[in-house]
Amino acid sequence: MLGMPFTGMSANEWRNPSKVDDLSCLVCGDPNAKRHYGAMSCNGCKGFFRRSIWEKRVYHCAFGGRCIIETKYRNRCRQCRLKKCEAVGMDREAVRTERKKKTPDLDNKTIKMEIKEEIDTDSDDDANLPNIHSDYSTMGHEASPEDIKPDPFTLLFAGRSNSERIAALRIGEEKVMNAFEVSFYVAHYTMDCAIGPAIENPANVCERTEVLFHNSNPPLITFDTLRFNWCRTFTLTIDWFATLPEYNMLGNIADKKLLVTMALMPVGWLWYAYMAYVTKTEGIKFIDGSWFPSDETLQQSVCSKCVGYYGKITKAFMADVVSRMKELQMDETEMCLLKAIITTKPSHLYSQFGRIEMTKGSMNYRSTLCEYIRGKCGGSYPDAAVRVAKLLQIIPIVDVLGKFEDESAILVSLEEASFGPGGGLAYDIHTKEATKTERKEKENAFQEHNNAQHHMFKQQ
Repeated sequence: MLGMPFTGMSANEWRNPSKVDDLSCLVCGDPNAKRHYGAMSCNGCKGFFRRSIWEKRVYHCAFGGRCIIETKYRNRCRQCRLKKCEAVGMDREAVRTERKKKTPDLDNKTIKMEIKEEIDTDSDDDANLPNIHSDYSTMGHEASPEDIKPDPFTLLFAGRSNSERIAALRIGEEKVMNAFEVSFYVAHYTMDCAIGPAIENPANVCERTEVLFHNSNPPLITFDTLRFNWCRTFTLTIDWFATLPEYNMLGNIADKKLLVTMALMPVGWLWYAYMAYVTKTEGIKFIDGSWFPSDETLQQSVCSKCVGYYGKITKAFMADVVSRMKELQMDETEMCLLKAIITTKPSHLYSQFGRIEMTKGSMNYRSTLCEYIRGKCGGSYPDAAVRVAKLLQIIPIVDVLGKFEDESAILVSLEEASFGPGGGLAYDIHTKEATKTERKEKENAFQEHNNAQHHMFKQQ
């Protein structure tokens, strides 16, 4: 499958993409095109090109840069799509110039209408990838878990091949990273929420603000923004979990709580490390665009509570994770697959159904990672085996980073009620308190059942 970039495409379609007339998009052939950034392009390709330039995105092609960009399949390979945008004459400088002009000249209503147009067009793009994910509209109503959550059964079938599983992961990644409802400056966020309701509706913890990892002029983090970033990371990560079929198949809320308490921290730290790597940040880059420096001299300018919280973590974060990503030149597909492997880690604490789903999911994502790396290494098994081993070694390291944060949060809880006992979500996550309580309740119920059975036996 890795040798053919587009599954579901006949050999004739592969050799003969749609003809492009003078009024069609020069990138993908969509007949509804106008001149944007110096070339005839549709709204979908215009929005894709603009976001790519504004956010300085780096894409990687899994198929050696050989993908044909067709209207129906234009979202399947973003590197080749961006390359073709530039090949047909779309101008990066025109995008940068527009951004400089846009803020003072356009009112909020105009900008929102423009964003909605791009989101709607992208939803049409993705509709041509049958049932891989649901439409995600962020304008006009509050986005809910149902907006992000794909149908689990169709996703399972859509993801049965390695290339389709990768496509579903990449699409889910882009959707949650680009979905936002409100400005950071007016966002509601709180840690005063039990873990169950927080999982069911993560927007109750933090509204979906714009993800600003690529902020080119980042301020230093403060204790207030530390709390905000904790809450926004929770929402972002739960939204991402909801793009995985294995997560959606867990009908038991206790299983979902267990998954979240086990995977939230390591997945979050892997994500943060990848963003530090791609933005070339010497420290931790946060969702609101702020950062915490690894340089101890610069740390003197940061509030002491933030240093207490992140100081120990940052050294291991840079030395053991970000440096490994630099060494391997990790791409986004590898990062997404590692997140999926972490999320589907099996545990005896799951229900029987949950154990089966997690075990199956973990095996699928590991198999997909191996096949993807083998294709990336030109079919060389020895090279692929070494790369896979180095990538998988990152997983226990980010797990340790999560435990470091658990320790930091507990220390901070001595002074901050929002992190302490009765502080709700943060305390439950970092101490695994909710999971421990439920496990104890199950053990007590089991013991009571055994005692009752023993009593009945004695009476007989």
